[in-house]
Amino acid sequence: MSQKVCQSLNDITPIVTAHGKGEKFVFLTQQDTPAAITQFAYGKLMPGEDVERHLHPTMEECFYFISGEGKYLINDVMYDIAPGTFFRIPANTHHALQPTGTQPLTFVYFGVAI
Repeated sequence: MSQKVCQSLNDITPIVTAHGKGEKFVFLTQQDTPAAITQFAYGKLMPGEDVERHLHPTMEECFYFISGEGKYLINDVMYDIAPGTFFRIPANTHHALQPTGTQPLTFVYFGVAI
């Protein structure tokens, strides 16, 4: 287990998300902490980089949007995304994410194992 206590976004190499769209800068994974956090990251989706509808059977996710505009489909309800918006996606909940503006959609998010 690592002893991460402090990191800078500028020191993290971005990787492609598990959905193959956008990029993420991973601050913390479940290998870094004994807590139930599966991942804590900063994400960025460019216009056109939609994340298709999916679910996570064993993980709850929380998102806080920093900049950009978008739509978040959670089950069958469509929500608008603006800077300052927070979402909690319970495990086994279908969700899809779509940037709608001309600027990147940026956010921080974490997953928690259930």
